[in-house]
Amino acid sequence: MPISELISVFTQGLRLAVPTGVLKHSERVAELAGDLMSMRGEAPETAILMGFAHDICRHFSDEEWLICAEKQGVLVSDLERRYPVLLHGPVGAKILQESFDIDSKEVLQAVRYHTYGHPTFSNSAWAMFVADKIEPQKLERNSRLGAVYELSQDSSRSLPEIALAILNLQIGDLTADGREIHSLQIASRNFLVSEQL
Repeated sequence: MPISELISVFTQGLRLAVPTGVLKHSERVAELAGDLMSMRGEAPETAILMGFAHDICRHFSDEEWLICAEKQGVLVSDLERRYPVLLHGPVGAKILQESFDIDSKEVLQAVRYHTYGHPTFSNSAWAMFVADKIEPQKLERNSRLGAVYELSQDSSRSLPEIALAILNLQIGDLTADGREIHSLQIASRNFLVSEQL
């Protein structure tokens, strides 16, 4: 199925599967992810699908994430057990595969790791990652993201470079608050730093 048709079919199902707030957020992320790709001369469709799909189960409860993870055979770390919301990416990727017939490894990986990023992300996945963190409502809640948004609007800046700015902000905030940092967040940041050397 052509990706434009897949997006159309998926968004119809999405409207029935998630609450309005999640739907509106996903629409904003999809639009921004597509724009980030287009302004860099790249095809936007995969990033748009990722944006629509990334929070397919964000509305679940802590108990639902843990139950789904167990049923799906998703390995759950101690950190994820303490903060089950961190499972909405891995659980969501399985739901997309099993209930929505999405079989693109690129899309499934992007959804699975969209909270932290991943060293093997494609540009489309980084576009969705960035868009998820700087969509308009998140900018309103955190003015410090304004500088990252401005960076994203400079088409000479790569998407991994913008993602690194986000990861640096996130890790800095977690460190300042004395909170744990997921190992994938550190791995993604270190990979992106090494790519710039």
